[in-house]
Amino acid sequence: MIQVADIGIGVSGQEGMQAVMASDFAISQFRHLSKLLLVHGHWCYMRLSNMILYFFYKNVAYVNLLFWYQFFCGFSGTSMTDYWILIFFNLLFTSAPPIIYGVLEKDVSADTLVQLPELYQSGQKSEAYSPLTFWITLLDAFYQSLVCFFVPYFTYQGSDIDIFTFGNPMNTAALFIILLHLIIESKSLTWIHMLVIAGSILSYFFFALAFGAMCVTCNPPSNPYWIMQDHMLDPVFYLVCILTTCIALLPRFTYRILQGSLFPSLILRAKHLDRLTTEERAEALKKWRGAGKKNRVTSKYADQSTGKSEKRPASGHSAALAMQSATSCAAEQGDAPLCETALDVGHSAAEAPDVIGP
Repeated sequence: MIQVADIGIGVSGQEGMQAVMASDFAISQFRHLSKLLLVHGHWCYMRLSNMILYFFYKNVAYVNLLFWYQFFCGFSGTSMTDYWILIFFNLLFTSAPPIIYGVLEKDVSADTLVQLPELYQSGQKSEAYSPLTFWITLLDAFYQSLVCFFVPYFTYQGSDIDIFTFGNPMNTAALFIILLHLIIESKSLTWIHMLVIAGSILSYFFFALAFGAMCVTCNPPSNPYWIMQDHMLDPVFYLVCILTTCIALLPRFTYRILQGSLFPSLILRAKHLDRLTTEERAEALKKWRGAGKKNRVTSKYADQSTGKSEKRPASGHSAALAMQSATSCAAEQGDAPLCETALDVGHSAAEAPDVIGP
């Protein structure tokens, strides 16, 4: 049964370790199952979804720079960036931030996820990774690659710079765009995130400066020799990088602001609870549960009026059984789990109270 399931969970106990050895996750007691499902299950789905979307975005945004350049070089396959920088861009300069993002990202705290079990539905409904979010991410990557290519192109149009001098600001702007895009998408920035991102930027400039100083005849007739050193003294280089980065990230940044202020999801609303004090958070959670119960009662009454009015009310014994089967643990306070009971309106019109279980 464990091997056939999508995700097998084994409980280690006196029966032995056979179930644990065949499972994907192992817990010592059944009371840990709620945290494994509601907290780590939600985090795992969210991290995998966002990291996959980011990998698609990163590769589409950077590789398309070479695609747009082919329209100006007769589709000869020529690159405006040195091959070593192309290799190390994904291998070294932008590899660590997505890994840290996929390991440490937490959109909502563990306490909030346990106290609000309905947040788990975001994974069941595939809200983080859906066809809509996938195509929006790809369209954003195409737009950013267009901006990253054509802003330096129109800036240096008509000048006598060589091919690598044209590609260096484009490559530098792409690095800033991809890393700052990760900062915009991240919900929990820590010092580890900032350290890794700063290390990626410093490693890029260190390699470009060292490679440009040593590579005298690496790729004749156009060589990357002393190109980064000259650009570091050119104000136009900084202007191009800043302008390109701001224009490329403006739609994504605006979308996230509007999403958080005008039409926030349940996850964003729950994230705001983590910023409140203990008293304010307890009051907000109480209002959240009250509004959720009221919405459930209203929706079930609407269903009754449209097509379920023929159902007979259940007897007292069956209503009690329905109450017992609908009881789910919502939070843990000390040693006593706080359980919420949801009554089906078809069985009882009264609102279900919160029950303190042993």
